[in-house]
Amino acid sequence: MQLRCTYCQTMFAVSRDETLAALERMEEEKLKFYDAHCPNCRRANRVERLKLETSYPGWREDIKKMAKAAAGTSQPAAPTPAPAPEPSAASSRKKHLHKPAAGTGSAQAAVAKKPAAISSPKGKPAPKTAKKPAAKKPAAGTKKK
Repeated sequence: MQLRCTYCQTMFAVSRDETLAALERMEEEKLKFYDAHCPNCRRANRVERLKLETSYPGWREDIKKMAKAAAGTSQPAAPTPAPAPEPSAASSRKKHLHKPAAGTGSAQAAVAKKPAAISSPKGKPAPKTAKKPAAKKPAAGTKKK
């Protein structure tokens, strides 16, 4: 179905699948209008239910066919494994209270240490770079003639 955006006057199409989905949603929620979004300005355009119904004759039968096809092709779901029980609050506190001793060489202790200074390939320390201050822009409306 071809529509023209009421805001930017761009022509755009609404596919049959989108029309069918809109009609189904409007039927379930007892709506009178559908919001078709313009691809150019992305604003919602109001489309009357009657206009959608005339563009898709026999839409109720198509919905019934799709529902039957979906019900017939769906396979029974595989049994899901039981979720693992969550640890109690007391056991989680015990885990957090235990800290590795310093000097044990654990991975957490290695991460906590500061990294060594970065040096150049010849063994000299890397040069420090100074940041330049940002250039100030003149205030708006203060042009001098």
